Amino acid sequence: MTTTPRAIFARSAPLAHPAATAPTASTGARHHRARALQHSLAPPSPSPTRPSSGVVRRASSIAANATATNPASRQFPSTDVPSDAFYDAVVVVAGGMTDSGGLPPWVVSRLDHAVDEYRRHVTATPPKKMYVVLSGSATPHKPPPLQKGGFMLHESTAMAEYVVAAGVPPQAVLKDTASMDTIGNAYYSLTLHAAPRNWRRVQVVTSEFHAGRTRAAFEWVWGLWSPGLNGADDDAGRQRRGGDPYVHLDFCTTANDGLTSEVVDARAEREARSEAALRDNATRVTTLADFGEWLYTTHLCYAVTRQHEIGEFAEMKTDPALKSY
Repeated sequence: MTTTPRAIFARSAPLAHPAATAPTASTGARHHRARALQHSLAPPSPSPTRPSSGVVRRASSIAANATATNPASRQFPSTDVPSDAFYDAVVVVAGGMTDSGGLPPWVVSRLDHAVDEYRRHVTATPPKKMYVVLSGSATPHKPPPLQKGGFMLHESTAMAEYVVAAGVPPQAVLKDTASMDTIGNAYYSLTLHAAPRNWRRVQVVTSEFHAGRTRAAFEWVWGLWSPGLNGADDDAGRQRRGGDPYVHLDFCTTANDGLTSEVVDARAEREARSEAALRDNATRVTTLADFGEWLYTTHLCYAVTRQHEIGEFAEMKTDPALKSY
C-alpha cells in the first residue's frame, strides 16, 4: 500500500485560548459554511495565509461539486442549540475521509460549524474558554489512508489540521484517535476528555443522515456517567433515569453536503437498523462499568473475540452507503 504524503499548511493566525480580552476573528476564510448555525456571525476576512493545499484543498475541491451532487441542500437550524448558549466543548463526530486522506464536504460542514462556535466563544464579552473535540480514528468499512512513514492517518488528525488551519489554536483542539464508530465516539469523547475535565455542557455536531444514531449513542453513554456513580455497584443509569444527566448535551445537525440521494437513502437504512439496535442495548446496559464490559467483549470494533473480522470489506463493496464513510 502506498503512503499519502502529508500536507504542509500556511497557518492562519490562531484565536487565543482562553482569552483575557476578546481576540480578533480568524483571518481564514471559510471554504464551506456550516448550515446549522441559528445565530449569525460575521465571516472572517480573506487572507493570503489561508491554506491552499493538503486536507483543506482536497476538502474544498470536493465541496465544489456539492451543488451538483446534492441539489436539494437546504438550511439546517438545530432546534437543540440555543443561540446564546456557551459550552465547555463542541464534539465533532468524524464522518470519513477520501481514499487520499481528504475531508469530504459533509465533514467540512461539521468542522466549519465548530470553528464558528469557537470564534463565538472567544470573542464573547467576557471571552469564554471552549474546546473543539474531534472524535474518530477510522471506519471498519474500508482501509484507512496512510501518512508519512506509512503510519495510519486518523480521521481526527485530518480534522485537526483543518480546524487549526482555520484559526483554532492547537491547544484548544482535543483528539480521540480510538473510536471506530458512533458508539466509540460517545465513549471515548466522554472518558478521555469530558469526565477528566468535569465538563457540564457540551454540543455534539454531526450530519443530518447521522443525527438519530449520534443522539441515541451520546444520550446513552454520557447518561451513564456521573462523578462517584460509575462502578458495577453504582447504577448511575437507573438512579438518574427520568432525571437530568450530569452533562447537558445539545445536538447540532449540519447538511448532507456532497452526498447524492441514492447514498443518503442507502445510509438511512443502515442508520435506522443501527439506531434501533443501539437503543435496545441501552435498555440492558445501564452502568458505565457494564458498558465497558459490553463494548470490549462483544463489539466488532473493540472486542478481541471479533478482531479477525476487521478488514473484511466484501459486504460494503457494492453498498452505495460506502461513499458516506
